[in-house]
Amino acid sequence: MPSNNPLIIDPTVDLGKLLADLIGDTGGLQPLMGGYRIRVFHNGAFPWDSVFKTLLFRDFKIYVTNHKADIAIEAQP
Repeated sequence: MPSNNPLIIDPTVDLGKLLADLIGDTGGLQPLMGGYRIRVFHNGAFPWDSVFKTLLFRDFKIYVTNHKADIAIEAQP
């Protein structure tokens, strides 16, 4: 079964832009020391599986924490 994951089709894709497109208005993306900090604003609408698969495919380490009332995902290469 062929994959439609843009990271597999084109490994040179801009990961930050891809994550920002995936997250949309459900969260905020901030570059952080070679990785990313993602704040989740809407838990129910957030694309958890797509974001985690995208980061794990690139071998990022993922940490999930609370930040005030929001959930924060920190991803480091």
